[in-house]
Amino acid sequence: MPKKLQEKIKKALIREPRYHNRVYEKRATIDGILIVGCSQDAEECQAKFIEQLTKFLSAQRDENGNTHEFTSTTMSVLFSEFATRWFENVHKIKVTEGTYYDDHSTFWKRVIPVFGDRRLRSITSADCIDLISDLLATGHTRMTEHCDGLLRQVFDYAVNSELIPKNPMNAFKRVKSERENGVPLTQEEEREFLKALEGTKYEMRYVVALYTGVRPCEISSIRIDGEFIVSQNRKQKNQKRIVYKKIPITPMLRPYLPKLREALQNWEELTSHSESFYRDEFRRRCPGQHTPYDLRTTFATRCQECGASEQAVQAWMGHAPNSILAKVYTKLSDGYLLSEGKKVKY
Repeated sequence: MPKKLQEKIKKALIREPRYHNRVYEKRATIDGILIVGCSQDAEECQAKFIEQLTKFLSAQRDENGNTHEFTSTTMSVLFSEFATRWFENVHKIKVTEGTYYDDHSTFWKRVIPVFGDRRLRSITSADCIDLISDLLATGHTRMTEHCDGLLRQVFDYAVNSELIPKNPMNAFKRVKSERENGVPLTQEEEREFLKALEGTKYEMRYVVALYTGVRPCEISSIRIDGEFIVSQNRKQKNQKRIVYKKIPITPMLRPYLPKLREALQNWEELTSHSESFYRDEFRRRCPGQHTPYDLRTTFATRCQECGASEQAVQAWMGHAPNSILAKVYTKLSDGYLLSEGKKVKY
């Protein structure tokens, strides 16, 4: 093996994995070949990297001329191949299963048919502008914004992996769709919704969202802890440690506790589908033009209508306080949160 190649491999093995967005990642480009190992555990990341490096070395020693995954040069890497690698090795680790499914489905339906068979390095800014323009022409701005964001991440990863010199998406501004604030259900709509849910398989998933205000992506993490519902706060998902929030079991949720305890025994199955699946389930039962996120808006609205303090509602919703005083020095006690939670009765 050439001495220069030995030195590159030695440096790659010594280098510590990089920690970013709760994921350990170790990569190296040797002779134009990208070698990557990713995991939420540092040792597993190193092991995956060594496994890929071993495959690379085996390919180098192949005397029969057989092709191998790592024998393609940077010039010949297909966009679909690299996108698959990013989705599997990077994106899948950082997001929930449902989000991964939705992102992958959208990307393969809208982007891969256009760029899939193209060489990664051959895709220009003009190509990207044409794709985004065609997607905008469909009238689905939110979907276009979604594809825009995923494309930028794939190309950024290609830049960091030294496969392309720059991100072709950076030549133009990001697509931004107009955000509409959620619309809370009226109390009449809430009663109709609960009646339509009664006895259905996913009843408690929506009841939890309505009476705790947890985000759709947080529902899978909930558990009962005494007088509280505890869930992961995904608003702070980029921190190295997982942050949890506590929502008191209000008088509105308490009658459902026996059903909730039973449902939690099979909670993983009840919350493992894609967001589009639960969105369709929701629309079949909820009156009016509402979305599942409106249940969170409804909870926040009812809490304030019932007189719960803004600081308590902020804590339940998982929002960071506005002031430095509240953010750094104010720690609300369980007793205070429970007393405020008792007010949420209507």
